[in-house]
Amino acid sequence: MIERIVGFFRSLTGYNRPFWIANLSELLERTAFYGSSAMLVIYMTKVRGIDETAAYKLNGNLGMLVYGLPVLSGFVADLLGYRRALMLAYGLLTAGYFLVGQMTTYWTIAGALLLVALGASLIKPTITGTVQKTSSEPQRALGFSIYYMLVNIGGMVGNAMGGQIANRASVPSVYLVCAGAVAGALLLVVLLFREPPSEVAAERKSLASFGRDFLGVVGNWRLDALFLCAAGFWSLFFLLYGPLALYVTKDIGASEATYGALLSIDSFAVVCCQVIVGYLTSKMVPARAVLLGVVLASGGMALFGVAPSVYAVAAGILAVAAGEMVYSAHFYKYLGNLAPPDKVGMYMGFAFLPIALGSFFAGQLGALLTPYFRETLGRPQLMWFAYAAVGVVAAVGIALLTALSRDRRG
Repeated sequence: MIERIVGFFRSLTGYNRPFWIANLSELLERTAFYGSSAMLVIYMTKVRGIDETAAYKLNGNLGMLVYGLPVLSGFVADLLGYRRALMLAYGLLTAGYFLVGQMTTYWTIAGALLLVALGASLIKPTITGTVQKTSSEPQRALGFSIYYMLVNIGGMVGNAMGGQIANRASVPSVYLVCAGAVAGALLLVVLLFREPPSEVAAERKSLASFGRDFLGVVGNWRLDALFLCAAGFWSLFFLLYGPLALYVTKDIGASEATYGALLSIDSFAVVCCQVIVGYLTSKMVPARAVLLGVVLASGGMALFGVAPSVYAVAAGILAVAAGEMVYSAHFYKYLGNLAPPDKVGMYMGFAFLPIALGSFFAGQLGALLTPYFRETLGRPQLMWFAYAAVGVVAAVGIALLTALSRDRRG
């Protein structure tokens, strides 16, 4: 056992400086992103007086751009080179976060958030591309595990940090700190990051080939159905950063610091338990595992509605985190199983779409249902059962799609 532990730490020395600087900058970027996301709806509604429905929609649209643009921003990263792409991304993010905290109207905040979305979307393919380029085949699995771990540590720290700063100073101050964090990432890149030498032959896709792949996705109803169902799952996750913000701070009456700490439960659980959950569910059929993940997340939404208390929210977030871990460990395998043998790569290339769509749906759902349950019915607690029903519909869709795929293959 000791030899394995020593071997593990020794293997970490096999990664070069671009790998570590890129991942350290990603840690700072994710800390800023989650810290700002946690407070965004609170900032727009409570500080700037923006209508609640507009705030939910803008928040959802931000996530849609952040997770939907990387397929195109990857072309920009290849064109500029990773060092210049990172410098551009962190420059956009620094300006964007700073301006968000200074703007006072819907459209000026939206403009500042567009800078954030452009910067964040450029970060994703650049960091993952750096991990790919700087890792040999034996190193790559651990390399991406390190990347994924740091992303979740950033989420854990960022959510808690955003709540603490909002509680101890002010909500606009959160965006100044976030701007400082990504400015630190920019400084790291400028001083220490060098363009990584490629040890792996990377396949670059042309814009025309991307267009053909996109049309292939749109024209495949089974794939469209899967992505819509998966978007239902991700919409539950993004509801944590929309309606839950005001539910905790307005309806339950807890502080922003408490809300930030509650959000951190999700990332903390993933950091501590993802490997364990992956091992325990490793022998499950991928379709059943994905279905279980959606059901767990739906159960988490229902737990929010059991009682208007911080403890019910904490329990619900733990259930959502469990669903996220089971889902994430098996979704890509499930997607690959559905793909024709000659189109697996194309299917995987569009696996980000459910996340982007999920953020968009969460914004629309929040704008539609939350005011109805809070203002019309006067019972905001019940909205979580309606959101849980969205997950149930997604789970039923996945079950039907799985059955149809099984019938097709005989």
